[in-house]
Amino acid sequence: MLTRNGPTNGHPAPTTGSNSEHTGFRPDVQGLRALAVSLVVLYHLYPTLIPGGYIGVDVFFVISGFLITGLLARSVARTGKVGLLGFYGRRARRLLPAATLVLTVTWVVSRQVLPVTQLSDTATQIRASALYFQNWVLAGNSTNYLKSDNAATPVQHFWSLSVEEQFYLFWPLIFVIGGFVAYLATRRTIGRHASALTARQRHVIGRSVCLLLALAIIVASLRFSAHETVSNPSGAYFETSTRIWELGIGGLLALLPGRVAYRLGRVGVLAWIGLAMVLVSAFTISGTSSFPGTIALWPVLGAAAVLACGSSSAKLGTARVMSRRPLVVIGDLSYGIYLWHWPIIVLWQAYYGSGIGYFDGPTIIAASVLLSYLTKRLVEDPIRSARFLRSTGRSLAVVALAIVPVTLATVFLINQPGASSGTIDASHPGAAALAAPAASSSPAAAKSATATTPDKVADAKIIPSLATVGSDYEVASLPNCKTSQTGTTPTICTFGDTATPTKTVALIGDSHAAQWSSDLDTIGKAEHWKIVVETKDSCTFGATTTTLNGSSSPYSSCVTWDKNVMTDLLTKIHPDVVIVSERADSGTTTNPKIDATAMAEIGKGMADYWTQLISHGMKVVAIHETPEPGKNIPDCLAERDATISGCAVSASSAVTKDTPTDVASTLMKGAVPVIDMTSHICTTTTCPAVVGNVIVYRDNQHLSQTYTESIEPYLKSALLKTAALSTST
Repeated sequence: MLTRNGPTNGHPAPTTGSNSEHTGFRPDVQGLRALAVSLVVLYHLYPTLIPGGYIGVDVFFVISGFLITGLLARSVARTGKVGLLGFYGRRARRLLPAATLVLTVTWVVSRQVLPVTQLSDTATQIRASALYFQNWVLAGNSTNYLKSDNAATPVQHFWSLSVEEQFYLFWPLIFVIGGFVAYLATRRTIGRHASALTARQRHVIGRSVCLLLALAIIVASLRFSAHETVSNPSGAYFETSTRIWELGIGGLLALLPGRVAYRLGRVGVLAWIGLAMVLVSAFTISGTSSFPGTIALWPVLGAAAVLACGSSSAKLGTARVMSRRPLVVIGDLSYGIYLWHWPIIVLWQAYYGSGIGYFDGPTIIAASVLLSYLTKRLVEDPIRSARFLRSTGRSLAVVALAIVPVTLATVFLINQPGASSGTIDASHPGAAALAAPAASSSPAAAKSATATTPDKVADAKIIPSLATVGSDYEVASLPNCKTSQTGTTPTICTFGDTATPTKTVALIGDSHAAQWSSDLDTIGKAEHWKIVVETKDSCTFGATTTTLNGSSSPYSSCVTWDKNVMTDLLTKIHPDVVIVSERADSGTTTNPKIDATAMAEIGKGMADYWTQLISHGMKVVAIHETPEPGKNIPDCLAERDATISGCAVSASSAVTKDTPTDVASTLMKGAVPVIDMTSHICTTTTCPAVVGNVIVYRDNQHLSQTYTESIEPYLKSALLKTAALSTST
């Protein structure tokens, strides 16, 4: 998944045009582009070198807003109208050819280089990128717990292009509204038998309306960005509504009255201050910063200051430095460098199976610059300047180029096999391969434990397939059967024996509790238990206020959800037994760091809730935390020449000690039995990637549904041995 904590975010958006409204061509703007793309590329290659280099995208947004608004304003001043179709046609002719080429080439190479586990996500995002809604796909993935840890695709950087294209769709409308208001003012003046407004007066009225509208949009977007960055930090990074203010500030500069812009443009010292703000932001803002939000004001206002005060007309300004020929050349190629550099980085790492070394970086930079130059000379410039494409209709027809990557991706997705767990049988015993025959509840399963798996993945017949294991979910992990990270209302799903149950068993917790839901469904049908499930992503069921994703802010929706679940249990569900389970991966508001202190606090909160349930006549059973490999097991198995043993991890690193469940169990003094399935997942020394020809994990932490199916006999045996669920009770 794309996050600021890794080298996969902060991609620059392309800018178009090069003329400012007041001074004509400004080479210093190209220099600012060169700085922005350099920050982003270096950040992606060496994120520890420039921890905030992703702010280059914010600089590009400001430049785009400035140039596009200036272009629209000049068009209105010259012709008296916006010419929406012509504007959209020119954008298509400028941006689509190169983008289509990069997307198509990236997909073709991805088919040869990427692990099969990543092709479906890549195809989905190529289609979204070609149609410019990639940012919303990533925003959805970031808040979808099942996809939040997905590997970065080679086209994730198109999210910023999507934001910008969406900006282009609605921003010209402020000029339409401004022109309409000016028209109404003219009609009203004439209606009163006064002299008609001059063309200049109408222009001033329209421009003033545009200025006010732009200011209102900026304020609303900035306020929403500040709110959303706190309440939904993962999604806020990609949403158009949290980014519009950045482009708007650039647009505001282009709408300033000429006299104001002229005076401001001569204060060269402000350009140096702005340049310093951009550079300092790149080295002081990091992946853990709440971004964009108000902190993005630093690079945004810095870039705005360079644009407003950095032209050659400014005394002692930055123009002499920012207009250097090398910077101007890189600025001219910045769009292509932006398009090419990220696919090269991702595919390079996929091919070589390692990170970017210090000698790899210069090679990737050189390749990006070369491909950008060739793309500009052979694709961008010829199509942009082609005489036969200058009509509005033919310019808009360029949009049809997007059909190529969209079709390639769609055909692949249509032909993808559906999610299939495979079948647990003698050739694919799964967990039975770890169980001693005497300990097995099933003689047939014990006999099947003799099945062996070749070490080389290419030679092994494992289930589920690598192409589908990422979607091998248990029943309660489907979107309509759980509560998201932002939700507070519990979603109730019912399984097992719903017709003639002898017991009602509730399963409560996070996604690690949900992974046992399919097994409980099977057990419930056999034992005549009604299984009622309420789960929420990343939320521990307990009285302690936890944090989310390493943040120090309270996970407020979890607190509310926990209370609502408790109300459901006491007033609506009335279960005989409550089974609880969770992941040991949260901090608390007093101890945000995930350590023993935080786990002890969370464990105490869990014990408080367990005590409350018991006081109302319910019995509680806990399932111990699942071992976590810490790496995406299917991706590892899908690498070229991968071996099963090479994807295994040590038990000491995968099995967490003194977990919240351990702490809570100790506090309950034996009143709550704890079922630990670790021995059916790991040996005493190793947690294998494949056991009994079954892939153990579907990602970097969750068991595959197929593997939990193979554990079901052992889970059932353990549950029936507890006093709470014994057949004699």
